[in-house]
Amino acid sequence: MTLQTRTACGEGAARRRWKAGATMRKALLSAGLALILLACAALPAPLVFPAGGSASSPSETARPRASRTHRPTRTPPPTETLADSPSATLEPASLLTPTVPFTVLTSPPPTALPASPAPTSRPPSALDCKLIWQSPPNGAVYFPQDQFTVGWNIRNIGTAAWDPTSLALVHVAGARISPTELVHLPKSVAPGASVVLSVPIRAPRHLGVYTTHWALLGGTAAFCRLTLTIQVQAEH
Repeated sequence: MTLQTRTACGEGAARRRWKAGATMRKALLSAGLALILLACAALPAPLVFPAGGSASSPSETARPRASRTHRPTRTPPPTETLADSPSATLEPASLLTPTVPFTVLTSPPPTALPASPAPTSRPPSALDCKLIWQSPPNGAVYFPQDQFTVGWNIRNIGTAAWDPTSLALVHVAGARISPTELVHLPKSVAPGASVVLSVPIRAPRHLGVYTTHWALLGGTAAFCRLTLTIQVQAEH
């Protein structure tokens, strides 16, 4: 057999194998397509949505769309709102009445004190007097070396009469501003009667305040004390 004949025989065998493979591939492809079609037929029809929001055609059957359930949102607890307190209304000071707490204390009934005895009057003394008036009054003003007379009107309030032979008005203390130190009673003075006793006075040369004391003297008993106070001032 020649080289050309062998070459032609080899090419023929190759063509036959290729045809047989092509036939096998077509058969496998047809079987696969048949299986795919069967599987697709078993699936539900796909949903068809209109494009651009247009209405779907009558032939298209859309699956009913399930309603979406929203998850409940958490509501925050209400915040406490502080109500504004009403502003205080100022009242006039005269209308404001302060309230002071107090406690009522009950005191025991007062205890009756024994009545004090009525004061007893002093029994009248045998020798006693009462001043009725005086001239000049205490505190009178005089110039140096002025001369005047002081008079005391006194009443006998004792039980014994004043006898001029046994009683006299004498200087007992204080400044010696009288030229005499003893003045006799001008008359007898019965109980309840009055008499004016006069004493001459000369103001001292030096300025100042002077007080002199006189009293009735009977034996060793002195009573009815009389006083005179004067001021000695310079002449203007």
